[in-house]
Amino acid sequence: MKEKISYIVMVLCFCISTAHSQIDSLQVLPEVILSDVKLRDFSQGVTVARVTDSVLSNSKTALTEVLRYQTLVFLRENGPGGVSSASFRGTSAQQTAVVWNGININSQLNGQTDFNTISSRNYDNIDVRSGGGSIPYGSGAIGGSIHLNNEISFAPRFENRLVLSYGSFNTPSGNFKSRFGTKKFYGDVAVDYTRSDNDFEYLDTDQLNENGQFENTNLNANFGFTLSRNQLIKVYHNTFLGDRNFSGTLTAPSDDSYQDRNTRTLVEWQASDTQYDSKLRVAHVFEQFRYFPTEDNRSISTIGKAIRYTANYDFTYRFGNDKRLKTTLDYTTVDGEGSNIQQATRNAFSASTLWHHQVTKKWNYGIQARQEVTNTFDSPLLFGMSSEYAFAKAYKISINASRNYRIPSYNDVYWQGAGARGNPNLIPETSIQAEIGHRFTYKDLNLRLNTYYILTQDLIVWRPDFSGIWSPENLSETRNYGTELTAEYSYKLGAHLLTATGNYGYTIAEDRETGNQLLYVPKQKITGSVGYTFDRLSAFYQILYNDKVYTTTDNSDSVAGYGVSNLGVNYSLVKKQEQQITLSLQARNILNKNYQTIAFRPNPGRNFLIQTTYTF
Repeated sequence: MKEKISYIVMVLCFCISTAHSQIDSLQVLPEVILSDVKLRDFSQGVTVARVTDSVLSNSKTALTEVLRYQTLVFLRENGPGGVSSASFRGTSAQQTAVVWNGININSQLNGQTDFNTISSRNYDNIDVRSGGGSIPYGSGAIGGSIHLNNEISFAPRFENRLVLSYGSFNTPSGNFKSRFGTKKFYGDVAVDYTRSDNDFEYLDTDQLNENGQFENTNLNANFGFTLSRNQLIKVYHNTFLGDRNFSGTLTAPSDDSYQDRNTRTLVEWQASDTQYDSKLRVAHVFEQFRYFPTEDNRSISTIGKAIRYTANYDFTYRFGNDKRLKTTLDYTTVDGEGSNIQQATRNAFSASTLWHHQVTKKWNYGIQARQEVTNTFDSPLLFGMSSEYAFAKAYKISINASRNYRIPSYNDVYWQGAGARGNPNLIPETSIQAEIGHRFTYKDLNLRLNTYYILTQDLIVWRPDFSGIWSPENLSETRNYGTELTAEYSYKLGAHLLTATGNYGYTIAEDRETGNQLLYVPKQKITGSVGYTFDRLSAFYQILYNDKVYTTTDNSDSVAGYGVSNLGVNYSLVKKQEQQITLSLQARNILNKNYQTIAFRPNPGRNFLIQTTYTF
């Protein structure tokens, strides 16, 4: 704990001293520099939903809560604070990519991302991209991808935000973010801290959520430097320090705990002109976990870690205003090892090409291809295409299709634990996906309807052999198809503003051999929210419905579906141009619903949060 506090103080002192030394009185319009231009320039025909900073500020810190109530992504969480994984369109957590400022950060060890280790408040916005994206974003982007974005803008500024909150089950949290800069320099630093006893009652029982306490610290620091009129340097950094105990279930107690130490650093040089953009990136990604089977005796533990270095160069050339060609070269080396993981080094080189053509004002199309060469697997040639056509101002149709892949994780190949072993003969999972989308716009109403189909081959499945040893094999072939409907509406009358959003998803994800629905894939998910703003007062109401999910491959057992509602009210005590103080009150699960997302792991009943936000 002392180490964490010292690190936070050091970062804060640095950012404040830097801010005062860089700010001048020159007033210019801010120029926003995005790190992930592929998402902006080469995602035509693909559904991309943005979660803005205003929504993030009203949500709990963990990204799990944001995605659960704002999107159709299904979150599978081992109780509050526990391991949390995401599923797009019925695909697995390993088939969902998380992209941090343009870099895929899925774990090299288990192939997925724990969304309770990501602080949503440390990002300017979060984009949710549905559909295959392995060509621009690499392994794992089969069902979709989550994009964590930090924006860099050059303008004179010194802005600060302090958020302090306290919630049920003795859950204090705090977030501080400072942004500062001039027309040639930009910097921001953010610190997020959350701790909880997490000892809620299991509804309709006499049990408590024992051994569930957790403590997380998340730090972000981002800087931009203009070298000349058309050259700049950007630096992004994130550190996560997490300590949590693994709570038991309704049927079994627990006394184990887990420790995360993750860091990510990205340095980017960019040169731009009217016809081209040239970018060179170098990234270092470190991940380490330590597992303690007995919390009372931390001298016994197992460890796993991976260190990844990435060098990436991409060049975009614009043929006039209507055509763009991007070529990307990427080299990655990963070194991983652990108590139960054989030491191994992976090297991969990939080349990709992305083409976009705005043929007319109404019609555009894109073509993409990628080939990767590694020292461990024969990776498939990937390809994709997309197109959009606007029949009228109120109606647009889009189509896209692509081939995608996922390479086996370190655990899949190199695991050597008791009762289980990896399989060095695995091959990458591959999938073919196609989607058609319709978008309708009428005044303040926006509707989007998408239907999709995903066929995945060589799915990696862990199964026991004749001696009871678990090992992964390329066995399954799965088929996913469904429909998604999204609606947005806003209405303003004088100083009154009413907003409403709704999402509905219908998903079939089946094993083609048995025809059964895959584990933990709800056939239906519904989210909705209504917001109201008047002068200093704002309020929101959220609803979530998840259909039942099956917990056995023969679909004989399941976890019941559930509906949950949240309510929140915000009031600005001070509202000036230079500063603002806002008090927020939230009641979550207001109907006191007894529900589970994972079998035998109850979630909290009705609980409360009080929060104060001070911007200056």
